[in-house]
Amino acid sequence: MYNPYDYYFKKAKKSGYKARSVFKLEEIDQKFNLFDKTIKKVLDIGCSPGSWIQYTWNKINNNLNYKIIGFDLKEVSLNLENVFTYKQDISDFDNVQKILKESNIEKFDIIISDMAPDTTGIKDLDAIKSIALIEKTLPIYKKYLGYEGKFVIKIFMGPGFEEFLSDLKKIYGSKSIKTFKPKSTRKESKEIYIIKI
Repeated sequence: MYNPYDYYFKKAKKSGYKARSVFKLEEIDQKFNLFDKTIKKVLDIGCSPGSWIQYTWNKINNNLNYKIIGFDLKEVSLNLENVFTYKQDISDFDNVQKILKESNIEKFDIIISDMAPDTTGIKDLDAIKSIALIEKTLPIYKKYLGYEGKFVIKIFMGPGFEEFLSDLKKIYGSKSIKTFKPKSTRKESKEIYIIKI
């Protein structure tokens, strides 16, 4: 049964994080060692309410010249050094490029995204909407992710998932692309994460 105030919700609140989703990123990081000393420039797509940025900041703020950029359709307010969030539609590529140019960003070391479409409860339809939403962001990955760059993308499993995963493997190499479902993901959820290491 769905419980919005579950163990991870309470743990996030106690730890000062804005959402329980932080523990998904933590599990992914522990398994794939995302945030090593080479990570200085980070983009969070769909960053509201900000827990993934909070976690990332805690991991990299000792690195020299680090910067974290976040985009979301909602306002996100985080009082953290070298963190810049923008209320911006990620599919407006021209404006995104303008912001990143003004921020002196040419490449990111990692792009993270816990973004999801407005869900209907119809799982196959939600999966299709999830892939369509991610496909709108792919120009960002192609232009701004460095050759050695990493990413974490949330996606809903369903129609089109295997084809989308296959396409990513063709672009980035099958050995670089992994899938992972964190324990902190709700059991009834169809979400899974695609990781480039």
